[in-house]
Amino acid sequence: MPELPEVETLRRALDRELAGRTLQSVTIYEPRLLRNASAKEFKRALVGHALRSVDRRAKFLLFDFGRHTAVLHLRMTGWPTLNSVKTPRFVFQFDQEKTLYFSDRRRLATLHLLPSADTHKLPPLSELGLEPFQPSYTLENFLTLLQTDQEIKRLLLDQRKIAGVGNIYACEALFAGKIHPQRSAKSLSQSEAKKLFVQIKKISARAIAEQGTSVSTYRLLTGESGNFQNFLLVYDREGEPCVQCKTAIERITQGGRGTYFCPKCQQRV
Repeated sequence: MPELPEVETLRRALDRELAGRTLQSVTIYEPRLLRNASAKEFKRALVGHALRSVDRRAKFLLFDFGRHTAVLHLRMTGWPTLNSVKTPRFVFQFDQEKTLYFSDRRRLATLHLLPSADTHKLPPLSELGLEPFQPSYTLENFLTLLQTDQEIKRLLLDQRKIAGVGNIYACEALFAGKIHPQRSAKSLSQSEAKKLFVQIKKISARAIAEQGTSVSTYRLLTGESGNFQNFLLVYDREGEPCVQCKTAIERITQGGRGTYFCPKCQQRV
């Protein structure tokens, strides 16, 4: 599933390629993709308008056309691309022969249409928590979130508390902080909490610089793979030796998601 670094990578590419171009036509191949407007209403609101920018909130892409904004949630396998695909869910045709295709093998993605002034009111956008790279992501706010018995890994995946940090980067940040994923959030010392706070942002920034992690379906706008999978230290490395102590990496399940960690470097206190 694309996480914050992957969605940000796509956002930058989309904004670079499409911002300023006028939307000439929209073809919706699967109407159930649209959650709060018909295909006719969607076209009427956007066709003929220039795309001002492509923005992002957590794992959502926001296509700002001025009066209206289209909000796209990629979910598990959603992939926007400028390359033609066999079975697109929608196609945006822009001027100067720029065409955006949207592929979604598992057909879980969603597309909303809202007045741009009301975008922040759309659930779950309105329910999202702190997000790395936003002003509200401060150590003080982060420490406040940790005052709970919830397992720290589960907390990091709770979008209402920390938005955008998905499974891959939660595993990597906890390893960098030498924190066992099953510890309660409030059991972390102030120094541990501060290190985790820093590592979440640091690892996310490096992943963006490497254009995301391709371990499953994620691809760049051009169809190429990201590069951060080559720098993963624990995620998807079950049974392999820890890069620091050579102990075999273990995998457990938390909230239906696989968690990878080193039992020696990340001891449970």
